[in-house]
Amino acid sequence: MSMSIPPSIRSRRLAMLSSLAFVALLPAPALAQTVTDKAVLLFRDACLATAPSFDKAMAAAKKYGVKPQMDLGASVVGMAADGSFSLQVRGKKECAVTAEANPGPEVAAQFASLVAQVSGKPAAGLSTGAPVTITLHGQTYVVRHDRKGGEAYVIVNASGL
Repeated sequence: MSMSIPPSIRSRRLAMLSSLAFVALLPAPALAQTVTDKAVLLFRDACLATAPSFDKAMAAAKKYGVKPQMDLGASVVGMAADGSFSLQVRGKKECAVTAEANPGPEVAAQFASLVAQVSGKPAAGLSTGAPVTITLHGQTYVVRHDRKGGEAYVIVNASGL
């Protein structure tokens, strides 16, 4: 037994298929910058992922070869065995990754893209190197990439400023 599709349903189906075909022709949205720099990845996994307490930052840094070097009570400092990057954590206040200088725009673009992904702010606004305010896990932070004498990726809880 064959059923006939009413014209109204047929026309809606045709309109829907036409819309889908049109959407398929639209350009894809720009994809986020792929993060490959170890120090930026460390900042993502140790600082951004463990905010707001940062209490598990040093544990997260172990997969990057960072070992605790100094426990200063309120702060903990760790470093990669080759000395190429380090992690500094200050309680619920601050988390920072420092690394050897990495000339060129690539690492700055990766950092800006990463912060844009977690904050929802456009990456273009983050590429100036100026501190930016973001909200993460319900807390307000100031984030900065300082390139003087090396690379420093810092997130500071704004309530402590």
